Amino acid sequence: MIYINKLYPDTCKHQSCLSRAIYEFKNDMEDEKGEYRTITVGYSCEHHIEEVNKLLKEIYYGDKESDDI
Repeated sequence: MIYINKLYPDTCKHQSCLSRAIYEFKNDMEDEKGEYRTITVGYSCEHHIEEVNKLLKEIYYGDKESDDI
């Protein structure tokens, strides 16, 4: 049997951009069992990479620094 699933393209998460996203942002998150898994936390077009990265760092890390440089 052939299954058909409708795909929804991801859009840039910078304010009201709504351009087609070509970058995805991932983060390692600890689940309720204490195990880490990688999840997708956001998307960006080629024009808003830095802005979306900054927004996601503020959401997930607040005033703390992330592990990346």
